[in-house]
Amino acid sequence: MQIARKITNFYRIQCLSNENGFILIAVLTLMVTLILVGATTYIVTSSNAKIGGNYKTSETALQVAMAGAEKARETLRAANASSTTTTNFSEELAAHVGANGVLNGYSTTTDDTVLVSGTMAIAGKSYVYNAYVTNDSTDGASNTTDSNGQVTITSVATGPNNSKALVETVVKLSTGINSPATIYSKDNVVLNGSSINISGNDAGSCGGTNMAPVYTYSIPSDPHTTTQNGSPSLSGSPSTPQAGSNSIDLQGYVDTMKGAATITLTADVSAGGNGTTSYGSSTNYVTVYSDATQQGDGELRLNNVTGYGILLVKGNLQLAGNVNWHGIIIATGVVTTSGGGSNSKNIQGQIFSGASALGDTTVSGSVTVGYNSCEVKKAYAMQPLPVVNWKQL
Repeated sequence: MQIARKITNFYRIQCLSNENGFILIAVLTLMVTLILVGATTYIVTSSNAKIGGNYKTSETALQVAMAGAEKARETLRAANASSTTTTNFSEELAAHVGANGVLNGYSTTTDDTVLVSGTMAIAGKSYVYNAYVTNDSTDGASNTTDSNGQVTITSVATGPNNSKALVETVVKLSTGINSPATIYSKDNVVLNGSSINISGNDAGSCGGTNMAPVYTYSIPSDPHTTTQNGSPSLSGSPSTPQAGSNSIDLQGYVDTMKGAATITLTADVSAGGNGTTSYGSSTNYVTVYSDATQQGDGELRLNNVTGYGILLVKGNLQLAGNVNWHGIIIATGVVTTSGGGSNSKNIQGQIFSGASALGDTTVSGSVTVGYNSCEVKKAYAMQPLPVVNWKQL
């Protein structure tokens, strides 16, 4: 019996010894597991931080490349506006050819001169951009002769951590509004007096075609006509007023182009006596915008004004006194002219008039409105170059 008890106690001691070893192993295993979990968490967190940082720098590089493309678009527009020939980009393309005599665009070995370049500091980091110009795919990228008024801008930006982004933008010359006449109206037009001369024959030499003197938008549900009183002089091709279903979204054009306005009018303009208020010059065409609907009568009144460029009016427009405008006049409401024979109005370009419940587009007094393709092109040349397509390479 005593022998059996001794044997039992012996095995009990051995089991306790074995259990202590098991606990030690279990604790060590748990510690190793925790270390592995911590290390893994650190590695994953560190990797995510690096990935996030690289993504941020890459996205910033893309934004810098896009900014470079926009700056290049404006630089190209300004260069074209001041060039000898504004109807294509041939001069601008030839100006950026390198020593090899052809356009290479962006490459690691290009010898083309950059259209624009610069450095941006963002969040304490430096990014560099360069933009190049080549012809579009229709004319052939390396061709310096532009036949369709379209070119390609390639902007590349580089930044920290080897970040890099390339943006390709195809831009074109602004062709403006496709109008069927010198005076286009979405309402009735009334011409009063024999001192009125409206011509649709192109007085310029910038690729325009002869057109009708007056056109009114007219459909069965919204008919409009042109009324002539006092034998005004009309010429063009055709030489008589026209009417049809050509609907031009004047409000849309005003909304699109007003962003380029360099002058904003918030009240009527009237130069006293023999004075004249001028906007722009023969060498500096501008864009003027006015929201006449914010005025009590919903009309902008210009008295004794000379201007060069585009006049955009949201609402009605009244031209009084002596007025000379070279370029485009667009009003979402009606356009009226007032004054006697001594108050001459000379508009070289085109007039676009909308509709208003207050009355018709009315031309009275001594007024000359003549289509001039060169004045039109110079005016539109101040607008940003339209984007044909854009892509990230």
